[in-house]
Amino acid sequence: MGYTIESAQSIFSNTQVPSPIPATLALFEQLSVDDKLALLWYVYTEMGRSVTPAAVGAARLQFAEGLLQEIRKLSQPDQLQVMRDLANRADTPASRSYGFFSVNTKLAFWYELGELMKQGIVAPMPAGYKISKGIQVVLDTIKQLDAGQQITVLRNAVVDMGFSSTAIPTSAATSAEPLFQRAEPAPAKIAVEGITEPTVLSYLEALNKDDFEAALALFTPDGALQPPFQKPLIGKEAIGRYMRAEAQGLNILPQQGISESLPDGSKQVKVTGIVQTPWFGVNVGMNISWRFLLNPQGNIFFVAIDMLASPQELLSLRPV
Repeated sequence: MGYTIESAQSIFSNTQVPSPIPATLALFEQLSVDDKLALLWYVYTEMGRSVTPAAVGAARLQFAEGLLQEIRKLSQPDQLQVMRDLANRADTPASRSYGFFSVNTKLAFWYELGELMKQGIVAPMPAGYKISKGIQVVLDTIKQLDAGQQITVLRNAVVDMGFSSTAIPTSAATSAEPLFQRAEPAPAKIAVEGITEPTVLSYLEALNKDDFEAALALFTPDGALQPPFQKPLIGKEAIGRYMRAEAQGLNILPQQGISESLPDGSKQVKVTGIVQTPWFGVNVGMNISWRFLLNPQGNIFFVAIDMLASPQELLSLRPV
């Protein structure tokens, strides 16, 4: 094939990337450590369902319970210091433990920490605390996002906290965590309006079943997957780590798609739909686009996962 990962990234180049998410995360990163903690406090407690539409899945709490128990035993000043260390990515025992958590467990950890703060078991925000102008700006921005975008902001805000040594395989902890138990079985077959390409349908069906080996088998050896707001992950090993850490328990609900054959026999395919996450419940969906580039043999050379800027884009399928 006469294309590269770089050129593959440009397929369906008019797919919009929602600027509110990276912009909101940039605002979050500019906050002081204490302001970041205060923002998480308000998001998980004070704002309630207006920002966090549902509690994170309790199934992940068992993996964070050891660290939560250690924090419970500390004095309130020491509890606050642990949280500051997490936000500062300091190299401490607690931060290293947190660094081993999967994304799902990190979300569950902060949710439970917020619950313990409300109960007074963990150091809450000081009485009479007034939120800063910076926190108010970020909160106001978050409240303007839809539920799926809010989830993404929360996820990205906590995922990089804690300390993780590059010498430790990132899959070491998450590979030990069992898959989410689905409340309902995944659909046996997926139908997407406008799409008959078996590789694309098999890929979406495999993810809905948490069958990551089947999904990986559809990629070329040098294939790549580009997660939202990230650089492409190249090779089946890297893609597999991402799937096991990030794609467990997802409900993928594709709606429609478009497919184009290229002169060399390869195809580019775009599918739009909804993804429901297991840690915020099935009532919260993210508007997603998948952009596939398939080689002439029908294998996946490249797939990009994009969060759409608005629900209207689910119905906007343009070929350029």
